[in-house]
Amino acid sequence: MEVVLFVPGFFGFAAFGGADRPLVEYFARVEAAMLRARQDLRFEVHDPPPAGSLEARAQSLHARVSRLIADGVQKLHLIGHSSGGVDARLLVNARYAGLPDRTALAAKVTSVITISAPLRGTPLARRIGRGAWLAAPVLWFASILASRGRLRLAGVAATLFNLLKRATLQAPTPTDDLIAQLAGVDRDTAAQIREFLRGVAGDHLLIHDLTPEAMSALNREVEGGDHAGLSSFVSVSPAAGLSPLAFATAPLQRMFYDLSWTLTSSAPRDGGTVPRGPWIDGGRQALTERSNDGIVPAWSQTLDGRATGIVLGDHLDVIGHYEAMGATFLRSGSRFDEARFDALWTEIANTLPPPRG
Repeated sequence: MEVVLFVPGFFGFAAFGGADRPLVEYFARVEAAMLRARQDLRFEVHDPPPAGSLEARAQSLHARVSRLIADGVQKLHLIGHSSGGVDARLLVNARYAGLPDRTALAAKVTSVITISAPLRGTPLARRIGRGAWLAAPVLWFASILASRGRLRLAGVAATLFNLLKRATLQAPTPTDDLIAQLAGVDRDTAAQIREFLRGVAGDHLLIHDLTPEAMSALNREVEGGDHAGLSSFVSVSPAAGLSPLAFATAPLQRMFYDLSWTLTSSAPRDGGTVPRGPWIDGGRQALTERSNDGIVPAWSQTLDGRATGIVLGDHLDVIGHYEAMGATFLRSGSRFDEARFDALWTEIANTLPPPRG
């Protein structure tokens, strides 16, 4: 049995809603895009501690992969977005000390693919102020909930910012009023979201683990132990700057993108380099030392500067939450569309080894 296991990033989740008809998915439409290139694949999505420490996330992934192997999976491909890529890397890194011996487990893992991963950390994690660690994912989460077409952005954002205030005051107690405010969501889905937010408010060590300083120390610890099948895809988006159209149509989203891009912009450190590799779907821009995708610097998204592919798109475009689909949290001006999305995930699918036989 051959399985692709997707690993969500910071503030990530598998899906909310029924198992057969999810309302909201982290990897939106990714499975369909990959199946158009490889019909032989089976997919699973991991559900990590959304903002827990890297060690806790790696332990969670270890437990999930161990269960898959116990169920008969013989060949496993790990695809991690954002900090999910770091989780996947650590799981099969022979020098990572946060997990028990994984020699037998690693033998089942054929591919480890990272997308927009902060392999050297992100300055955004260090530069945001106390309590503001939740502001970015709150806005993103509100945006993707609303983009599904069933929820009101204003009501969702108000509810999530209420949680943010509770978390900042260290009183993370989401109550049942969340259900009422999430208009149009059935009781079970609202309960899923409430538990998810409760977990975020109660455990958010990940933001500290993703600073460049913390990742530099971790990289020294695990150097030389990486899995042979590690491949990295890099996302970059246009620099912050005046965009009259974006400001006219979505001023909050554009202002947030400009702020996020600026706080992420930083010269390479600790051996990071401007990545080199083929561009996907023709879209491209000049890469500089300060290029980033609004969340993670380009120089942080590879370990050695070699990218399997580079795509013009922001941090959320690449997992299907882009403007053309109604998800406007980051108004980056990347012009990411369905064609580029399909091209990216076709390239990722083609990176996997061909099926046996």
